[in-house]
Amino acid sequence: MNESGFNRIMNILAGNVPSIDSVAFITAANPNAEPTPARENILLNKELAAWLRARGLGFIRIRGKFGGPEKSFIVNNITKDETIAAGLEFDQEAVIWGEKTFDTEGEPTGFKFYYIEGDVIKQERDIVLSGEEVQNREDFYSQERQTAARKFLVPFFDEDYEIVPVEEAQHNFVFLPPLNGEQLKTHQQTIDEINDRTRKSLDESRTPKSRWHHRQLLRLKLKELQRRL
Repeated sequence: MNESGFNRIMNILAGNVPSIDSVAFITAANPNAEPTPARENILLNKELAAWLRARGLGFIRIRGKFGGPEKSFIVNNITKDETIAAGLEFDQEAVIWGEKTFDTEGEPTGFKFYYIEGDVIKQERDIVLSGEEVQNREDFYSQERQTAARKFLVPFFDEDYEIVPVEEAQHNFVFLPPLNGEQLKTHQQTIDEINDRTRKSLDESRTPKSRWHHRQLLRLKLKELQRRL
């Protein structure tokens, strides 16, 4: 397998490449969560590649499926601010950035990955999955550039991989009791966000990836509100 193959990618993401201390997962496809023709997405990713090269950033081209086929990049030694800037420049709802972690003796222990919406970190993970269950996935995965290459993913929004164990029950949906007037007033901003994400998760004019994105963050927001009540 060549230098940019699956083994190379997994070694990078495991923190085993001394020259790489941070990474990002970025695409320019489907800006503003709007389904975009494949030809236009190719041109947009060429623009992103040029944007990265202009900043001296190296990258590995990958592909995957997130409600539909998607080509993207693993970018090496990019800062969090540069990652956020790229996402905003190319109208992406979210980007992923990771930084290498070290033990008390200074030895690398892997990467911590951050799911960033706009410029706000929404969730953290410290593992990359590539086992049999991932290989059997038909959607929401990344893989090396070749079509039949092995798959991998960072398990954001999967409670089995929470860095800090959640206290509430492990389930996919959160139900809230009816809120009284005072509760509505106190938590209005959170409720407005929940309502907005609900609308976006049901909006079929958005990409499947975008609806998944808002559905997952909606679930987190509901849990946050539940803990406050």
